[in-house]
Amino acid sequence: MKTEVLINPHFSYLDDYINQIPNDFSSRGNVMHLGRNEVRRDAVKEQDITIKYFKKITLANRLIFATIRKSKAQRAYEHSKALNRKGFSSPEPVAYINTYKYGLLYKSFYISLYTTYKPLKELLNLPISESEEGLKAFARFTSRLHKAGVLHDDYTIENVLYNFTGNEYDFSLIDNNRMRFRKYSYGRGLKNLERLKIPVDKMGIIAAEYASEAHESDLRTLNAMAFFRLRHVVIRSVRNCLKYSLSLAKING
Repeated sequence: MKTEVLINPHFSYLDDYINQIPNDFSSRGNVMHLGRNEVRRDAVKEQDITIKYFKKITLANRLIFATIRKSKAQRAYEHSKALNRKGFSSPEPVAYINTYKYGLLYKSFYISLYTTYKPLKELLNLPISESEEGLKAFARFTSRLHKAGVLHDDYTIENVLYNFTGNEYDFSLIDNNRMRFRKYSYGRGLKNLERLKIPVDKMGIIAAEYASEAHESDLRTLNAMAFFRLRHVVIRSVRNCLKYSLSLAKING
C-alpha cells in the first residue's frame, strides 16, 4: 500500500490528523452527505473541516488516476487553490490524500475548511421580490468568473454557494475537481450554464444581467441559455435510457 499526502503549508500542524484519515475516516465527525461520495464534517485543533471521500471509482479510472491523470481529490485541491489565487471564493484547501494498491488508486480524499455559505438553490426558492438582487449578483459573479477564464464543469445550484451580509452577496464554489481554464468567449460561457436548474422567470433575470455584462442582447442570451439547458437535459435523458436498456439486456441475456 502506497499513500500520497499533500498538506497545505498553512495547516501543517494537522499532519498527524490528516495522515490517519484513510484508516479511520468512517469514525470522523458527522456525515453531511452520503451517496456516490461521502462527505463528513469534523473539528480538530479549533479548525472546522470538511472531508470528502471519493468512494465510487470505476476500475478504469483507478488505473487512469494512478498513471496518466490526476485524481479527483488532487484536482479539487489544485483548482480550489487556483480559484483563490484568481480572487474567487472557495473553501480553503487543507490537503488531499491518495492511497494506491496493486498499482491502482484505492482511496482518495479531499480536505478543506468548512463553509457556512448556503447552496444557490436556497436563493432560487425565494420569491422574485426577495431574490432578484441576489440573482443579478450571481449573474455578475458568473460573468466575472467566465471572463477570468474559469469554466466549472459541474456548475450547478448545489455547487455554487452564497452568503448575504450587509446588503452584499458573496459567492463561493465547491466540488471543483471538474474545471477548465480557457480563454473567455460569450458562447463558451453560456454553454457552461447548461447544468443550472433555474425556473424560466428567474433565468430571465440572470440572462439579462449576464447580457449586460457581456454587452449582448437580453433575448439572445436567454434563448442561448434555454437552448443549452434543453440540449443538456435531452442528452442526459437519452444516455439514461441507453444505460437502462443495456441493464435490461444484461438481465434478460
